[in-house]
Amino acid sequence: TAAGLGLPDQFVAVFANGYEDGYCSNLKADVIGTPEAQIYESELECCTENFADQTTGTCISNLDGDRQPSGQPSLGTAAGLGLPDQFVAVFANGYEDGYCSNLKADVIGTPEAQIYESEFECCTEEF
Repeated sequence: TAAGLGLPDQFVAVFANGYEDGYCSNLKADVIGTPEAQIYESELECCTENFADQTTGTCISNLDGDRQPSGQPSLGTAAGLGLPDQFVAVFANGYEDGYCSNLKADVIGTPEAQIYESEFECCTEEF
């Protein structure tokens, strides 16, 4: 919505460079013409509905830090997106940009030995 380019509470999935580089946008140019059923009220909802299995984490990493479930595990857990006491390291954009996540999409399929009980434990062990 900065500079009047974005539409409030209207986010759509953008697959311009394929699924792994996909993200959600509220830019008028992306939203206008999109069927209503494919428009989401939040960027997080758009990401989880369209890019839940994204191994790169591109969509979620584009969220503001305070809206990222990995940055606030209680948000992800409360929204039903995060798993309590289960955190995994995500290296989507390399080690320097790595983070720990409790999103179901990140945790499910991860070997048990690589799952930590807290975000702190995950970060101190992995980063």
